[in-house]
Amino acid sequence: MTIIDAHVHVGSWSHADFLGRGATLDQTLAVMTASGVQGCAIMPTDRCDNAGLLAEAAAAAGRGVALWFIAWVRPAEVGAAGGVGRADLDWVEAHRGQMTGIKIHPSLSRMRVTDDGFAPALDLAEARDLVVVVHCGRWQEMASYRFAVEAARRHPRARFLLAHAGGDTPPLATAAAELVRDERVDNVWFDFAGLREHWVVERNVALIGAERYLMGSDFNLAHPLMYIGAVRGMRLGDEQRARILGENARALLGEPLR
Repeated sequence: MTIIDAHVHVGSWSHADFLGRGATLDQTLAVMTASGVQGCAIMPTDRCDNAGLLAEAAAAAGRGVALWFIAWVRPAEVGAAGGVGRADLDWVEAHRGQMTGIKIHPSLSRMRVTDDGFAPALDLAEARDLVVVVHCGRWQEMASYRFAVEAARRHPRARFLLAHAGGDTPPLATAAAELVRDERVDNVWFDFAGLREHWVVERNVALIGAERYLMGSDFNLAHPLMYIGAVRGMRLGDEQRARILGENARALLGEPLR
């Protein structure tokens, strides 16, 4: 059974909550191999070292664990021609042949995904067929699943992967799945990195189907075996389990780095 970790960070964190936690790409790949993971979607930490990580990933491509690269992008300055966010997008455009997607973190950026500062990133993702990974958290005023789903509705040709099951608590994860079902939003998927309650995924599979969920660990902040074990313990059919562990990720992410 193919196992793909759809939510992996490489590098060290600057945010105080993470106590300097980090892992190199070599360390990351060693953990993935030891855990039986055949592929992973990698992205930088909040240090946003897209260029450094892509260079390492390109050098490691095809030598074991399959890699998909997702660039962390920050918001553009509204009304300004330049700014750090615009530089991020220019870099993504220049390397689009190696890109699988972009990562947006509303909480750390202090900006909703639906705000104007992220509009250029979403336009680029739609134009270049990039997956949009959106951090969804408990801070509902900034990082609610509702904003991510609205962004998906505004950009129907882009594919949106909502991290942390839409909010990493049972009520938020369930409400996110219900909204996607009720609004019939077809371009939204979920990973459940950070969600501790495996039964919520079981419950939501019944709501919107196993094809909407991807296994993600949030490594290097958590371990893939935690989430692989959770999927194996879910009361699901073998086909549903295979979809969540890897088949959905392969279909959504496309071809890995070569």
